Amino acid sequence: MCETKRKLETDGYAHQSREQFNAAGAQKSLEHWAMSIVPPRPGMMLLDIGCGTGKLLAPYSQKILPGGKALGIDIAPESIDKVCERARQAGLENIEARLGNIDTIVNDLQGQTFDLIVSSYAIFHATDMVGLIKDLRSLLVDQGQLFICGPGEGTNREMLQLLNRVIVNPASRPNPQQDFISIVQIAEAARDYASVETSRLMNEIRFKTPHALLGWWRNHSSHIPSADHDVDQAVTKHFKLLDEFRMTKNVLGVLFKK
Repeated sequence: MCETKRKLETDGYAHQSREQFNAAGAQKSLEHWAMSIVPPRPGMMLLDIGCGTGKLLAPYSQKILPGGKALGIDIAPESIDKVCERARQAGLENIEARLGNIDTIVNDLQGQTFDLIVSSYAIFHATDMVGLIKDLRSLLVDQGQLFICGPGEGTNREMLQLLNRVIVNPASRPNPQQDFISIVQIAEAARDYASVETSRLMNEIRFKTPHALLGWWRNHSSHIPSADHDVDQAVTKHFKLLDEFRMTKNVLGVLFKK
């Protein structure tokens, strides 16, 4: 991933913008889907790696009371501030949010253990994703679980198709989205776990205005500044013909059980 795209993926303000646009038009809830796969229970100790603004952390924290505690780690200070603000507003005193680096998290948290570790749209930023998944086993209690999720094959395809129509230079056109973790990588990461399961969420985002669609794209890793004007015109033209833009969101989830 080039440095500009990586910055957009890890920038807290860009993440908040994407989350807001996604939430406004999403037909299904990612957090409800995640909790259906790994249900929270009272007293659970939870770690959220790359917690962002608390999309998973906040709802899980409510469900693990009484007795449960949740720790969120993120690289973006503005995201940590947002988590703390959300926790204060909701009266959730069982949430702690800290700045942290995904590549050092296992060493940083040595001596602590968790019933459940979750990571949504974050773990693929690790320098060695497979190695990290293996090492996270040491932070799980016996029979603990690790749930990771991220982009699935074919996600955002309608926006990528629009970009490919607009961008003249083939070398600048974005490639179709593949699963964020391959079958081979899952098998390698799962060697020291008792079991592994995969799930997919087939979702759809409906953007009702050019502002919403362009706002999402300009805060996404597929944004190409040099194509901004042409994409703006193409999006404006689309909304003159249709009252919404529908975009496929495919999510791949992988559950590792210790």
